[in-house]
Amino acid sequence: MVELAALLTLFATGAPADAVAIVEWGDARAIVRQTPDGDERLVYVRIGNPGDEPLTGATLVGAGARRDLITVPPGGCMDTLWLPADRNVVEATLLVGQEVRWEGLLEVGPLPGDAVRIEASPTVAIEQLQPLMLRGANYLPRLTPWPGLWREADRRVFQAEFAALEELFVNTLRTFYFFDTDSGLITQEGLMTPEILARIDVLLDEAEAHGMNVMICLGGALPPLEDHDTFRRFMRSGVEPFRYDGRVLMWDLINEPGGSEGPKATPELARWIQVMYPELVDLAPEHMITVGLAWQFDQLWDLGIQPPVGQFHNYSGAVAVQPEGEPPVRNVADDLTDILEFIDHRPLIVGEFGYTTHRTDARPDASDQRQLEIYEGVLLGAEVARIAGVYNWIVFDFVPDWMGVEEQHFGVIRTDDSLKPAGVMLRDTYRRWMDKVRAPWELPRALQPRH
Repeated sequence: MVELAALLTLFATGAPADAVAIVEWGDARAIVRQTPDGDERLVYVRIGNPGDEPLTGATLVGAGARRDLITVPPGGCMDTLWLPADRNVVEATLLVGQEVRWEGLLEVGPLPGDAVRIEASPTVAIEQLQPLMLRGANYLPRLTPWPGLWREADRRVFQAEFAALEELFVNTLRTFYFFDTDSGLITQEGLMTPEILARIDVLLDEAEAHGMNVMICLGGALPPLEDHDTFRRFMRSGVEPFRYDGRVLMWDLINEPGGSEGPKATPELARWIQVMYPELVDLAPEHMITVGLAWQFDQLWDLGIQPPVGQFHNYSGAVAVQPEGEPPVRNVADDLTDILEFIDHRPLIVGEFGYTTHRTDARPDASDQRQLEIYEGVLLGAEVARIAGVYNWIVFDFVPDWMGVEEQHFGVIRTDDSLKPAGVMLRDTYRRWMDKVRAPWELPRALQPRH
């Protein structure tokens, strides 16, 4: 059995010494989620080989539930389990196929008083989405973007930056999980540790305090596409704690699969999507699901994947609407209308749009004015097509030279906290949209429908 920097490792009684272990990480707080059937505690389990043959698949039965465990080489299993929070001992049975390989007790220590408790709250049903309801922004901290989001996860930073978002009348964020094993927050096997789950809870808590729900993209950075089991562990450990959490608006499976080549760019990518999408649906039945496409809805539909919420990333530079009396030109309103028809009028969001204000040889037209023109095109096009909402890329100019100077200047808030012209337009547009329609989480709690 591989050791996992555990504070406590308790072996199930009646088993070989390496058969079943409950693993608690370091001094991280326990994670408890509220469910309709009572509180459940997250535990981590590694199962060695309780027989002569390596495990190629196993099911653990206990506490009234079955769990098909995810294998890890060279023949054991490593996974997360949910146990009743008020019980420290659970009778369990390990099955391989229909054969009982082991029976005994799973034991965990007493639940500490400082456990992170993720309360159940009303999730948003797809029927509740209305045109222009989602006034969104993609979010990464200005000082610690990309993997630094979770490596730092400072509540004071979230408070200050979400306050700035609130002044723009933003009511929903899109942010990312990263398969960042170098941080120590994700294991090599793909499991999110209690520490990163506690940090995610902090972000969701501060977002709620500032009137925002959160879309989380799972595929900001991925393990190798051929390694399905590692990503399945990543999804289970990152999605299940928030299964009943209404602070999460929806889950985004992957960011721009295949880039300009689309979801069918390679057989490995196409197969990955076909395997992972239904698993995500099973993991998050209370939430809406989407896939952050560059534009290739036809490829996704060819794979048999039709998310309930369509997502389109618009970096085309097209004008807002067809200019009156002018020869036909490509425009955002027509693009979005065509997509709506193709996806059978499911709710549609523009998950990313924007432009840098830093001029380079590759973007000689970059300027505040060009960024403003792009924002005018997308926001007016969204209004004409009456889609569910948009998420700009991105809120803040980044202080570090992160992914190059162009990316550093995609924000609408400068490093001195002043608004660029596109930021002024975004604020004024979102204020006008807010006057027309409010999201369920923006209503007084007594008026929020429960699902």
